[in-house]
Amino acid sequence: MAVVFQWQAEETPAELHDALRMLSEQVPVAEGRGAVRLRFAAGADPGECQVRRSGDEVTVTYGGVSDALRGLGTALARVPEDREVVSEQRHFATLGIMLDCSRNAVMKVEHLKWWLRCLALFGYNMVMLYTEDTYALPDEPFFGVFRGAYRRDELAELDTYASRLGIELIACIQTLGHLEQMLKWPAYGEVRDTERELLVGEPKTYELIDKMVAQCSDAFASRRIHVGMDETWTLGRGRFLDLRGHKSGYEILTEHLAKVVDICRRHGLRPMIWSDMFFKFGGNMHTDYDVESGIPDEVRDAIPEDLDLVYWDYNREEEEDYLRLIERHRQLARDPIMASGVWTWLRLWYGRKETEATVAPCVRACRKAGLKEIFFTMWGDDGGYCEFDSALTGLAFAAAECYGEELGSLEARHKAVCGIGYEESLLGSQIEFPPLEVQNRWGADCMAAATLWDDPLLGMHWRSLDARHPGHWPKAAEHYRALSAQLARHRGERQAVDLAHAAALAELLSAKIGFRMKLEQAYSKRDRGELEAVLDSVPGLVGLTEQLEESFRRQWLRRNKPFGLEALQVRLGGLRQRFLEAGRALRELLAGEQESIAELDEGLSLSEETLGRLYMSSRYRGLATPGIL
Repeated sequence: MAVVFQWQAEETPAELHDALRMLSEQVPVAEGRGAVRLRFAAGADPGECQVRRSGDEVTVTYGGVSDALRGLGTALARVPEDREVVSEQRHFATLGIMLDCSRNAVMKVEHLKWWLRCLALFGYNMVMLYTEDTYALPDEPFFGVFRGAYRRDELAELDTYASRLGIELIACIQTLGHLEQMLKWPAYGEVRDTERELLVGEPKTYELIDKMVAQCSDAFASRRIHVGMDETWTLGRGRFLDLRGHKSGYEILTEHLAKVVDICRRHGLRPMIWSDMFFKFGGNMHTDYDVESGIPDEVRDAIPEDLDLVYWDYNREEEEDYLRLIERHRQLARDPIMASGVWTWLRLWYGRKETEATVAPCVRACRKAGLKEIFFTMWGDDGGYCEFDSALTGLAFAAAECYGEELGSLEARHKAVCGIGYEESLLGSQIEFPPLEVQNRWGADCMAAATLWDDPLLGMHWRSLDARHPGHWPKAAEHYRALSAQLARHRGERQAVDLAHAAALAELLSAKIGFRMKLEQAYSKRDRGELEAVLDSVPGLVGLTEQLEESFRRQWLRRNKPFGLEALQVRLGGLRQRFLEAGRALRELLAGEQESIAELDEGLSLSEETLGRLYMSSRYRGLATPGIL
């Protein structure tokens, strides 16, 4: 049984009262007198906490509210021995996260509060909610319509809740690109340059941005705002080109940036932007950060003094690479804010392998370079279908790197905070990247989502991977069979990290791979008995698909607003229907109504070279059909 820590209001600093009462919903901390007395004392350096025990009393000495709560998390993980002192130092003034709320999954306010409590006990002191159009704007009915947009009162409620936990909530929006979900509405035709970018120079563009910034200024106490502006590859190549002719990307970007920064100033906010386009426009547009990029002096001079640059990098595994690009940012302007990544995008589960490979060297480089701010992004590319709660395990790991915490104590902290052990939670991560004899970077072409979305009859992903990595699919089938058996004991459980959902994923992936292997073998031999056996397996696959749809619905509605679920249900409903179509095709073949199955024949007719180059994407649109979707 967990030790219950008792604290008393009269001897506890007032700044911690609300936080401790909020945390009592989740961890064994209670107001009153009891066996283990919990005391707090301000006075440590900023970012520092010390936990010491003397008899039946545990004292946390801290620098700020977030340090006190990190110290509480340390005590909850393991009550120190008598007279033992545990000291921890956060090596950054800002340790934060950015959660993508724009790719269908918009987390519920109450679930976000649980996240905030977890983050506080991990030691985080900043959170950004990435909202492209998923926050409501006054007099803009099409902005975020049917997308689950946060109301102003919801954002203000979250802001207050986070503040009481020592967490700064910062608006994270877009004011140039990544606005395709908004710009598809005819109501925004006058501010559209391309399908994803705003029209620079158009007065109505800045009227809209002023509304965006004003709403954020009103809802959030923080005087900082992230205004985006990343990945604007087609900037100026749409209506802008028709209206104003050709201008360089730098000219358009700096013109727009000056106006947006001025809007932020008028609302009393200090903006930050993603820094990648400064490097792209001056170098290789196909490289996120080109070290050799030549940035003109006039562009460097046009970067306002009251603008911060965010250097995002989720891929590098060498400390020296980060150090080199940090120095390039210093040459461009000043110390950047670092954005690393806890991998959730294009994944069904938190991507442990790539997170650990990139976060650790990034943190080491930032410490060596003396950067003061770092945060970890969690993107939802392709529909936000990751079981995002599993990413808390990655955030626990990232925090441990920033505090220098030993992985041994991380197990206990994760259990105390999330109610499930660190290693047990990571079991679901084995859904990603089953083993290959020869892998490209992290086996990125055999992600579990690609296997899930691949059409059962066309099998484009199946054939392409088989051509590039012969023998992969039997190993993947065995991997998922074994994982499904391991996860089976979690069926029916309702844990903080939804391992019952992982079990449903592994079972369908195992069955789907087995189905395709048997289908190809039976079809190539035209063995009637084997074809009948494959046909007999179709109802089971349909049932597993329906089971997974129910699982997705359960974990989605537990965590998110209902908007966006429809996209997943369309995909899974389509997959179910394609399994049924495979059954129809087999039945017609066996009855002599058809001489062949055209989808299978087409794949068999392609050369190995063609199949090896067939790989298009890990995204649903590139896997479900080569046709119009």
